[in-house]
Amino acid sequence: MSTKYDLVDVCLIVNVCDGASLTRGAERTHMSTPAASARLRKVQDALGTQLFTRTSQGLLPTANGDIFIRHARLILAQIGELERELQASRATPSGSVRLFANTLAIAEFVPAALERFLLSFPGMSIDLHERASADIAKALRSGAADVGILSADMPDEGFHSVPYRTEHLVLVTRREHPLAANGPVRFVQTLGSDYVGLDEHASLQAFITNAAASEGMPMKLRIQAKNFEALCALVESGVGVGVIPASVARRHALQLQIDVVPLLDAWSVRVLKIGFRGLSAATEPSRALVEVLSADAYQGADC
Repeated sequence: MSTKYDLVDVCLIVNVCDGASLTRGAERTHMSTPAASARLRKVQDALGTQLFTRTSQGLLPTANGDIFIRHARLILAQIGELERELQASRATPSGSVRLFANTLAIAEFVPAALERFLLSFPGMSIDLHERASADIAKALRSGAADVGILSADMPDEGFHSVPYRTEHLVLVTRREHPLAANGPVRFVQTLGSDYVGLDEHASLQAFITNAAASEGMPMKLRIQAKNFEALCALVESGVGVGVIPASVARRHALQLQIDVVPLLDAWSVRVLKIGFRGLSAATEPSRALVEVLSADAYQGADC
């Protein structure tokens, strides 16, 4: 079907109807009266029908004019809605961010920050991956990750970073366990005990296993739990001891019969940073996420 008139013609005819006058319709459509008259005549000739009749009350639509104007208003309303949606789309950033984070960040800090991010930017989504800090650094350098939360020990080679959070790792034991009797302990002192660990894919478990290897003593892992809640429940039952973030331990100690024992090892203080590829090269979703995480930095940290 060939187009016999355009949106300007549609607007003009609606405005003529609303003003009951060709002159007023022309003014509302921002054109001269002769130009409006020529456009109206062109549309009527193309349709083969009169759209208006002249009366003492001005120009009034004919029966066919009523049909045309009814559909014209629907068309203009749809175009208005289209423009509003496009405006909203331009005003609200959209896209996906590939976020890589270690176990500590995912367990304690990331959920609340991501909730704020996703509620603030409804057009954005997060592709979240749990990785060890060394793997996160590699992913940032290669471009596999847009943003990473990793140990501050990792060198900033190939990406930028800002400080994020600090947390302590602690030992959790059942109540009245011998290791809980004398206060803070060194990790090596705990390696004679049975351990409850995290799933083998958890980056924190790999970190603790490596710490044991550096002491020349393998961990006596009796079972590996899917999450911190399950780990603490197994510790309470006497299966073994575990190493987890202090904030997690304190929270579960309020409900379970477990003790929280500080570790004296320097590595038990975990300092995290936010890694990202330069903001000038980052996508808009990545920049927005870095801003949300940076605003969240150090709030509630266990320093």
